[in-house]
Amino acid sequence: MNPFRLFFIVFVLSCHTKGNHPFFLNPSEMGDTPEFFFEYGSIGTPIETDKPNEFTHYQNGILCVFSIPIQLYNQELGAKFRICWKTDEKSAVRIQNGFTHLESKETEYLPFLEKGKDWNLSLSELGKWKGTHDPFPPILEWKNQIWSSGIVTYQTFAIPHPRFVQTKEFECEVIFRSYVLDVSENKTPILVFQFPCPNPDSILKTILSQNQTWFLQCETESPVVSELFRHSESSYQRFMEWQNPNDFVLCPSAKSIVREKEGEFTNFQSEEFLKRSRLILPHGILLFSDDPRFQGIPIPKTFVSELGTREGFQFGNSFYDDLPFSFHQGENFFSIQTDSTSCRDQLNIWKTEQTFCGNPGLPNMLEKIPAKEQINGCTPTQIKLTEFYPGNHKETNFPLPPFFEFQNQGDDCDVSSLNWILDGAIYPFSAKEEILKQEEIILFTRERWLGWNFLERVKPFSIPKVTFQIPNFVIQNRKSKESIPYEPNANRFHLLRKGNQNIISIYSDGLEIPHPKSNSDENLQVFGFQLSPGKHQKTEIHWIGSKLLEFAKNPYPFFDFGFLELEEGIGAFQTEDQKEYFYWKPRAFNLLSFAYGPSVCNGENLYHLPTGFFSDQFNSLTYKDQVTSAFVESRWSEDSLNEKSFGETRSLHPETSPIDFSSSVFPSPHCPGLWRSPGSEKHRSLELRKLTPEESYHSNLILDSFLEVQYGNLRQSFHVPIHFLSHLSFQLNLSSVILEHSEEQIYSYFSHPMLIEPIGFLEKKGPVQIEAIYPNPNAPQNEWIYICNRSMNPEDISQYFIEDETSSDQIVPYQTRFPGTNPKAKNGYGFVSNETILWQGTCAWIVDPDGSDWYVPIFHSESDRLFTVISTQTIGNGISSGESIQLRKRVNGETILISSFGHKESASPFRKYVNSGEYLWLKKNSDGTKSEDFEIYREEN
Repeated sequence: MNPFRLFFIVFVLSCHTKGNHPFFLNPSEMGDTPEFFFEYGSIGTPIETDKPNEFTHYQNGILCVFSIPIQLYNQELGAKFRICWKTDEKSAVRIQNGFTHLESKETEYLPFLEKGKDWNLSLSELGKWKGTHDPFPPILEWKNQIWSSGIVTYQTFAIPHPRFVQTKEFECEVIFRSYVLDVSENKTPILVFQFPCPNPDSILKTILSQNQTWFLQCETESPVVSELFRHSESSYQRFMEWQNPNDFVLCPSAKSIVREKEGEFTNFQSEEFLKRSRLILPHGILLFSDDPRFQGIPIPKTFVSELGTREGFQFGNSFYDDLPFSFHQGENFFSIQTDSTSCRDQLNIWKTEQTFCGNPGLPNMLEKIPAKEQINGCTPTQIKLTEFYPGNHKETNFPLPPFFEFQNQGDDCDVSSLNWILDGAIYPFSAKEEILKQEEIILFTRERWLGWNFLERVKPFSIPKVTFQIPNFVIQNRKSKESIPYEPNANRFHLLRKGNQNIISIYSDGLEIPHPKSNSDENLQVFGFQLSPGKHQKTEIHWIGSKLLEFAKNPYPFFDFGFLELEEGIGAFQTEDQKEYFYWKPRAFNLLSFAYGPSVCNGENLYHLPTGFFSDQFNSLTYKDQVTSAFVESRWSEDSLNEKSFGETRSLHPETSPIDFSSSVFPSPHCPGLWRSPGSEKHRSLELRKLTPEESYHSNLILDSFLEVQYGNLRQSFHVPIHFLSHLSFQLNLSSVILEHSEEQIYSYFSHPMLIEPIGFLEKKGPVQIEAIYPNPNAPQNEWIYICNRSMNPEDISQYFIEDETSSDQIVPYQTRFPGTNPKAKNGYGFVSNETILWQGTCAWIVDPDGSDWYVPIFHSESDRLFTVISTQTIGNGISSGESIQLRKRVNGETILISSFGHKESASPFRKYVNSGEYLWLKKNSDGTKSEDFEIYREEN
């Protein structure tokens, strides 16, 4: 037997590598017996080959078998070897073909045996090989980085290296194992290479020397997490990868890895962990797995059983916060990678029938040598969202899966270069090369659309049952991390859900709109759905007008829009906070309802509105008018809502100016105590407004013979006819009315079946008017009533009476009751207290006779008269908050009404309450017939 020659290449001992030959020795020096070349601590000269993923290389009559695929061998700084010898090309081809058997699942029916001088190469299974070798302990063995003598080698790549076994003094074996994961450990195909042993002592001395050098140079820093995976249905099972991210050697001081889950801490440590993690080469990997096929550092299954959830890991001074991640997405499996590249381009040595994106044991950024004329990866800018559908959930009759539809609006490209990020969760587009042609569509869907033949990828994303906007997401380049966010207008809402079903998708083509019917899928249209998964066509947008018909803010809020029945298209409205809402109006509908959701009171067939829509900010709606196509605004105040809803029992109907709203007059058939008609025919109350100075009246309904009008007051009244000016306006015909007293205050009274409550107007005022009242002063005896002569003639107040709800008192000048006195108001304000005549434009204070130092507001004048009552100790029975007050005058033996606070003789009397120390003052240009005509002020100290 020829002596076997052993060669070491440490660092850059490569003086024989000049020229084109890839070997360290002259080919003429190689013999037929295999020679073992061990390298440690040197990258060496790259082996140039067009088959970088193979284990063999034949050139110039010399065949070399490498410990790992050639592309990795060229970059491995740690332990590696090759076995070379001289042979003919036919034998080299047979051996190269023999290594392809390692990719097969079955070895029993693939016999392979190749022999040469002092060597043989045979195909077997790992279990069979261990069965014949385990009973006989080897003289020396190298596996999983550790020599049986205890010496440890270190590697850049955490992948299985061939097992080196010295079975006899002069006989060694190298076991090349398969990277196929679809078979069990014992069924793993192996190639057993028997050859004459080298001198192992020299190998071990070289390893010790290099290790010592590295330990002298290393930094005591910690590695970082680079890749995680966990899924029991995957051949990859579970693994955790930590990497040295630096260009220098690390020697971590940590003796364990700490896991934190919900406040509980677990430590992992083992003897093998301490040995194999003492030193990490530049950009080197530590792989932890409970699967022996990876030949990583064994770790308990329980330690890695919840990867991809919220937990934390600590390795020395390095911390990693794990977050939720879906490792199984449809038919694909993906690992978590802190750095990544295109799934197509990423180098992964492991073989499985499952589609997997990841590369345990290798740097994440390590790429395959690209194929010739390879199509470029997609960029985030060329992939555009074209449609979004939130899905129709399983409790409906049509459980359609939610989807996001994307179109390639650039050149043909490979989508595996991209990530889609939704709600912080990462969903890679594809685990393998997927060429998306120009304008082609790809769908991300929660579940497969069986039978539709889409290019679709199942992604386990979550979408709320009711949604109004396309969720924010990001399309990211996996390698460069270039990201294009999709951020829809936060003030733009789409009403997709009608009844209990999401019937419409959001169509996007530069502008988001509810999906038009014109380019929806015809098969789905039959069941009332408007969407077009897997198909995107340009469309013309037809905007339709509407009219707000009815609404209620509380309880069970809703509103109805009316339409032209034969028109269909997209409708929209805007609220006061500048939020816009879009919906689809179908043909043959003249009315649509909008509410929070189906209810007994509002019905079922309505569009859903977002929660909080009917908040305090819901004070207006702007929309396109169905007749004029102009944008109109319906606006209301809380006061008008309260007044016309009658305690939130009646819905409101917007009317044209000068009438703001009418009220519903028919009770709800489903909700006792409420008057409303969502989704059905409208029945509005009759509303009347008096227009001044025209002295005409306006109605919201066409009037009929049921309208009756009275003219007068409680003392006398007249039935009067009306004279129509148009179908909605009229005047009163007063030709038959003869008033006995021209000064008397007069009202009109209207009655009709469609009036919810009596209505009337102040038709004529008396010469003197009540303009302020202080019913509840801090000093009870200091109450007052403020009156003014607003006529063109002087008035003799000695003929006037002031009346509350229980008694009436004659008014006299203050000095008439209290001769010789000249009282002052608080702060020294004076009055004219001895005159009976109230001249035109002059005002007066009627005070309690027991009062003094009255508080008077800023509108007091030194020319104001001071009056009191003739005999009693109070004004009337004492003025109370909310009490009505009448000012009357005696004329020719009759007492006539001149002015009133509260207008108790009108068709619409009111009460206005104040707290102690508050007074009421008539607003400018108001006639005082409504509570809101008076402003409340507080006495100033």
